Amino acid sequence: MGTISPLDRDRVRMAPGRQPRSTRLTVTIDETDTVIRLRVHGAHTPTRLYLYVDGDLADTWVDIEAAYDAHAERLTPGRHAVTARAVDALGRWAGASTIVER
Repeated sequence: MGTISPLDRDRVRMAPGRQPRSTRLTVTIDETDTVIRLRVHGAHTPTRLYLYVDGDLADTWVDIEAAYDAHAERLTPGRHAVTARAVDALGRWAGASTIVER
């Protein structure tokens, strides 16, 4: 028996100079004074995004950009645990958490 190699039709076709899409799904949370910015990297869109504040579901949405800006004024003054979870079109999921002080 010899080495088995994929058929040409099964190989990923990439334009010269392009990098393959990340196979790992990641979520990032960036916080400013007015916005909590959620970004999903490596997702196959559309992506379902879930925002939790202090363990309670605060917002959900489906986005083809895999990004969302939540307005921080929705938070009451004090410390809050903010968690973002994402599920892409392939059913892969990822999440990230941070503490936000208002």
